[in-house]
Amino acid sequence: MPPFTDTTLFPAFYELPTPTRSDITTADDTTSWYLLAQIKENMTVTKPTLICTDRRGMDFAITFEDTAMSLRGYRKGHTLVVRRATRTERGQGKKAVVRVEAGRSGDAKVSDTRWSGAGLRAGFLLDREGVGEKCAACGKTEGALMKCTGCGIAAYCSKACQAKGWSEMLHKSNCKVLESIKEIWG
Repeated sequence: MPPFTDTTLFPAFYELPTPTRSDITTADDTTSWYLLAQIKENMTVTKPTLICTDRRGMDFAITFEDTAMSLRGYRKGHTLVVRRATRTERGQGKKAVVRVEAGRSGDAKVSDTRWSGAGLRAGFLLDREGVGEKCAACGKTEGALMKCTGCGIAAYCSKACQAKGWSEMLHKSNCKVLESIKEIWG
């Protein structure tokens, strides 16, 4: 799983590189960063366009240059992940956008889970040491641990700890988010 607290790996909209920067044009294809954004609105007129919000609350547009691309499944409240996203400045008086170039629409993935707020915090939980290797409720490391059957990430040493994790430690609200994170990043 990626380190979700790393702002180099997960920059906000205004932290994204611009396509004219030489470090982007010379970066090899193995260098990756990801824009996480919550979809607010589908504004498609002539080309697929989404209005999104980044993790800092900034609204911006994402346009897809593949005009035949279908935004089916890209719904309000869902989370969009764009690999190697760049911010395109459009000139004085116009807002910058993220353009997904033709042939790169596969670099955009959608999750039916909201990752903002509690959801992004669920991603940050994955950055803690020992996730899946110790009980998520009490921290015990010895003995057999049972993985959550929903997300497969959280682990518990007993039914009592599982119940505590589900109710008191908010795993109920984070489970689907963790499952989506696992689906995208494995």
